[in-house]
Amino acid sequence: MHTSEENFYTAVAVATIVLGVIIIFFIITMIRHQRRNISIYKTKIKAEINTLENERRRIATDLHDELGPLLSAVRIQINHLETPTEDDKKIVMFANKHIDDILAKTREISYNLLPNTLVRKGLVKAVEEYISKLQDIHQLHISLHTAGNIHLSKEQEINVYRIIQEVIHNTIKHAQATELAIELKQQDGTLTLMTADNGKGFDYEGKISESGGLGLFNLQSRTEVLNAKFNYKSTPGEGTQYIFEIPQNAVL
Repeated sequence: MHTSEENFYTAVAVATIVLGVIIIFFIITMIRHQRRNISIYKTKIKAEINTLENERRRIATDLHDELGPLLSAVRIQINHLETPTEDDKKIVMFANKHIDDILAKTREISYNLLPNTLVRKGLVKAVEEYISKLQDIHQLHISLHTAGNIHLSKEQEINVYRIIQEVIHNTIKHAQATELAIELKQQDGTLTLMTADNGKGFDYEGKISESGGLGLFNLQSRTEVLNAKFNYKSTPGEGTQYIFEIPQNAVL
């Protein structure tokens, strides 16, 4: 082989190596950039959810500790008014009824913002209580099954509880279902949340792309904050199934 040919092949080899290094460097840079963007996105979503939950906690506390006692005090004052006539008594009774309705609504709003049961007794008891309250209002029959020793951090419990709330809300509002089964199973460091209804189903991808798919977006956001896996199956006319796989020891 002539020297000129050797130089040519050497140059080609060097150029190939340099090009390969450049391509590898470019791929590594893209991967790092993508990971950084994902990390920034998750941090942003987590901050938004934490801000939302803190605001819910603050409002729930204000309703329970300030507005509730204030309304009770007003009712006591009204009941101490002199009512010499039957018309006066009717006015007081009417006012008492309205105050009782407002107090009941205040407690309901406070509970929806942050259930005391979730804080005091944990996820399973809170979900059972939430389902029990709904059964008296809606036609949807909801069953809850649990397996394993379910143990999560408080932040994980809140996010899983909100996911279940969102699934139930979507089922009641959109699915036209009569049955909704919810299963919580903890095994090998992973909590699996499965839900299945017998409703009309829907086009998931089409719905999530619409502005009206806020509930589905909330499910995805909570899933990402939990570092969880999210799978779904929904076919028009065949109901909807969600599966969330949540690592127990994930750092939030």
